[in-house]
Amino acid sequence: MVKLTFLGSGGGRFMTITQKRGTGGFVLEDDVKMHVDPGPGALLRSWENGLDPRELDAIIVSHCHIDHCNDANILIEAMTNGGMEKKGTLVGSDSVVNSSSSMMLQRYLESPERVEVLKAGDKTSVGNVEISGTPAIHSDPSTIGLKFRTSAGIISYISDTQFFPDLSKWHEGARVLIASVTRPAKYRIPYHLTTNDAIRLAREVQPELLVVTHIGMKLHTMGIENEIRDIEESTGIETIVASVGRKLLIDKNSITKGL
Repeated sequence: MVKLTFLGSGGGRFMTITQKRGTGGFVLEDDVKMHVDPGPGALLRSWENGLDPRELDAIIVSHCHIDHCNDANILIEAMTNGGMEKKGTLVGSDSVVNSSSSMMLQRYLESPERVEVLKAGDKTSVGNVEISGTPAIHSDPSTIGLKFRTSAGIISYISDTQFFPDLSKWHEGARVLIASVTRPAKYRIPYHLTTNDAIRLAREVQPELLVVTHIGMKLHTMGIENEIRDIEESTGIETIVASVGRKLLIDKNSITKGL
């Protein structure tokens, strides 16, 4: 059984500032426990939703923008028992691990047992979960998407990127597709997906469930519920929002959705 707990569905600078939807990323639990893209609020939202960050086996960060990595340092502090134990894994893009502009503090890069840069096309593993880096086109050029091969099948995460022709191919086979959809269809901006892109991705990948996250302020104020309904009607794919505290239980035959 694989468990996903979402700690926010927001993204972008104004959603991050206001926290109207939360920006804490999500936690994937299989035989191991991993926190993915811990933006602002990840630590607090973890405790509020029954997740003990001291139990983490890994922290996975797609790129070094504040709404994706802000709480990575403090989660490493928790994972390593206040830095007293050299344990756990940090997997991140090149901008997270190596860049001089990284928000990661050197002392925290030295705390985990393993620190690894993941690039598009690379694979690594944490416990029983194989993690593949997938390409992205974003203002941080080292940004990656993530494809998790778990005991219950493939869970894919498309982080910040603009749409490109092979994007769907990299996420083929996903039972659950988590997509960062920042903008309404008519309000495209560079380096981000719109709801029209989400429709195309759902049609091409054909996941059992599409989870929309990284919702920007314009999409939030215009009404995400209407957009979700349009995606479902256009694709026939069940679509939900990664609201704070929402949980999914995934086994080989079914996906059970919590509130």
